[in-house]
Amino acid sequence: MKKRIWQIHSWLGLICGLGLILVGLTGSVLVFQKEINSTLYADTNRAEYTADAQRLPLGPQIAKVQAAFPDFWVSGWLLNRNPESRDIAYMKPRGTDDWHKLRVDQYTGEIPGKPLGYRDTLQGWFVDLHYTLFADHIGMAITAVFALGLIALSVTGIWIYRSFWKNLFRLRFGKSLRIFCSDLHKMIGIVTVPLNLILGVTGTYWNISHLAHELVEHADEEEHRILNPQEAHLPVEQLVKTATDEWNMFRINYIYFPTDQDPNIYFYGSNHFDSPFLSPYGSWMGIDSQTGEIAITEDLREAGLWSLIVDSFEPFHFGDFGGLFTKIIWCFAGLAPGILAISGSLIYFSRRERS
Repeated sequence: MKKRIWQIHSWLGLICGLGLILVGLTGSVLVFQKEINSTLYADTNRAEYTADAQRLPLGPQIAKVQAAFPDFWVSGWLLNRNPESRDIAYMKPRGTDDWHKLRVDQYTGEIPGKPLGYRDTLQGWFVDLHYTLFADHIGMAITAVFALGLIALSVTGIWIYRSFWKNLFRLRFGKSLRIFCSDLHKMIGIVTVPLNLILGVTGTYWNISHLAHELVEHADEEEHRILNPQEAHLPVEQLVKTATDEWNMFRINYIYFPTDQDPNIYFYGSNHFDSPFLSPYGSWMGIDSQTGEIAITEDLREAGLWSLIVDSFEPFHFGDFGGLFTKIIWCFAGLAPGILAISGSLIYFSRRERS
C-alpha cells in the first residue's frame, strides 16, 4: 500500500511540479502586492490624506472621471480601506469587457494618470500569470488542476511520512545527495502541509467556481453580447444612504454600477466589526437604481457556516490576517512547492537509477 501511495505521490509531483513552482513563486510575490504597489507607484497610489481630510462626494468624482475619459465607462469603484491610499475606479472601454484601473484621490479628486489595462501594471501581470498562466479560462482550469494536485500531494505526503515526528528536523549533510534531499523533502513537506492545504483548497474553489460562473454566463451569450453603462436615475449618495440605513453597521468597500442587463447597483462590504479572518466584501446589497428599492441582500451575519468559510478564503489565501508576520510565513510557503518539486524529482530519479 505504501509503495502504491509513493508512486501516486511521485507521479503527481512530476506532473504538477513545474506548474506549482510557477504558481508558488508568483504567489509569494503577490503576498506583498500592497507593499510593492505602494513602493513602485507611490506617486499615483498615495492620497493627500491628513487627520481632518474628508472624502469628496462620490457622484461628482464619478462624473469627473467619466468626463475625463469619455471612451470608457465606470463599472466599479473601490473605496480604499487604507485612508492613505487612493480609491480605484474600475473602467471598461465602451463596447468591451476589458477591465482597466484608474487611481483617484478621494480627498482632492485628482486623477494622476489614465486607465491602465490589467497587464499594464506589475501587479496585474503577476496576478494574471498566477491565476491563468496568461491563457484566460484554459489557464485557470490548468491552475485549478495544479491546486488539486497540491491537495493530493499534501494528503499522500502525510501518509508516506506518517511517522514524521521521529526525525522531522534531521538533515544528514554528510550522506548522499538522495538522503539529504529525502530529509529536506520530508521536513519542508510536513511543516508546510497545513498551508499547502489552505492554498490548494482556496485556489481550487475560486478557479472552479469562476469557471462554472463563466459557463452559465456564456449560456446566455446570444442574448447579451455587449455591456453598456446605464446611468442611475437616483444620485449615488442617495443609494449609498439607503444601503447604510438598512444596515447601520454596513461599511461599503466596493460598488458595482448598473448595466443595460441589470438596473441594480451593488454595494459590497462588511456589516460586522472588522475581523482579520473575514473578507471586506462578505455582505452585499443590490438596490434598484431607478426606484431606490432594495432588490436583494446577502447578510453575512445571517449566513450559514459554509458562507462564513468561503468568505474567510480571501484572508487565508493571501495570509494578510496577521500582518507582516503571517505574510512572511505565507511567502515562504509559496516557495515550498518549488523546493519540494526539485528535491522530489531528485529522489525519484535517484531511486530509478538504483533500481
